[in-house]
Amino acid sequence: MTKNFNPAIFLTAAMILSFLISCGIIPTVKPPEEQYPLLGKTYKKIILQKFEIDQDLEREFPDAVVTCESTTMSELLKRNTAPIIEKARLSTSKDPTALIIKTRIITLKMASASPRGISGEFTGKSEMTAEVRIIDAQTRKIIRKNILSSADLNPNPADAAFTERTMPAEFGKMIAEHIANSVSGK
Repeated sequence: MTKNFNPAIFLTAAMILSFLISCGIIPTVKPPEEQYPLLGKTYKKIILQKFEIDQDLEREFPDAVVTCESTTMSELLKRNTAPIIEKARLSTSKDPTALIIKTRIITLKMASASPRGISGEFTGKSEMTAEVRIIDAQTRKIIRKNILSSADLNPNPADAAFTERTMPAEFGKMIAEHIANSVSGK
């Protein structure tokens, strides 16, 4: 038995296949985009630790950190993110169903601390950035580590900027949403 390779048939088949793909008759398979892949096990407790911040920033803007932290906690409770949600200064829990959330405020700038322009308006803009680590309480392994920025709340600079009073609360909501999505896998 001899095998004959006919290039004309091969070329014709390739052209037909590429035509079908380009017309959408044969669907292409794309992998799902998972921003928050599943954590691997179910967690029933979230331990939100006191937000960490550089002492100079905390002295300069004490209310901003408190507002951000308390908003994060209240949003987690509103969303029913886990059956048990608690705040702690430090956590020594080894509960296999618990997650420890450690948040460090990296950047904290408030427009009111910026110089004023000719018109009397503040020249800077308010900004907050935080590193959020989600840690398995039993193994102490970091499951997720992300940098969140208030710039993501308002990506269009032409839009009105958040005020010094509203930005910490809005940023706290953003942190809570990130934690809730990470826990639920959405």
